[in-house]
Amino acid sequence: MLGYRLTQVLGHLPILLTLLTVLVLGATAGRRLPGRSRSFLLAGAVVLLLLELLTTAWVAALPDLIRSGGIRQYQMWSFAVSAVGWIGYPIGLGLIVAAVFVGRRAAAPSPVPGQPWGTWTPPAGGPPTGHPGGPPPGYPAGQATADPGRDAWGGSNHPPAAPPQVDPTD
Repeated sequence: MLGYRLTQVLGHLPILLTLLTVLVLGATAGRRLPGRSRSFLLAGAVVLLLLELLTTAWVAALPDLIRSGGIRQYQMWSFAVSAVGWIGYPIGLGLIVAAVFVGRRAAAPSPVPGQPWGTWTPPAGGPPTGHPGGPPPGYPAGQATADPGRDAWGGSNHPPAAPPQVDPTD
C-alpha cells in the first residue's frame, strides 16, 4: 500500500508545486499586478490547489475505502469527488483567465488613422514617387517608370519567365 500511495502523491507533486509557485509569485507580485488581477489569480490558484489536494487525498485513500466500505461507498465518494472537480476546475481556471484580462487598458490608437504603428508615412510636400529626393533622372514627377509593368526599382508585377528546360539525356 505504501508504494501505491507514494506513486500517487509523486504523480500529483508537479501540479501541487506549480500551484504553490503560482501562489507565491502572485502574493509577492506587488506593483506588477493590479489589485483585481492579483486577487483573481490568487483565488483561482487557491481553488485549483484545494481541488488538487482533494484529488491527491482521494487517490491515496482509495484502497482503504474500497476495502472497508465496499463498492457502494466507493461509488458514492467517487461521485462526490468528481462533482466537486466538475464544478471547481472551471471556476479555478476561469478565475486565472480572468486575472489575465481584468484591469487591462485598451491598446493605444495608431498615430496615423488606418495605418498600423510603425508604418512609414511619406514626407509632406514632395512628389509621391517612391524615391527619396524625387524621381530618378529622366522621369517626370509622378511617373517612376515608362513601363507600367515594372516599378521604379526594376521589379515587375508580371510572372517570371519559365526556367530553361533541362535535357534529360545529360
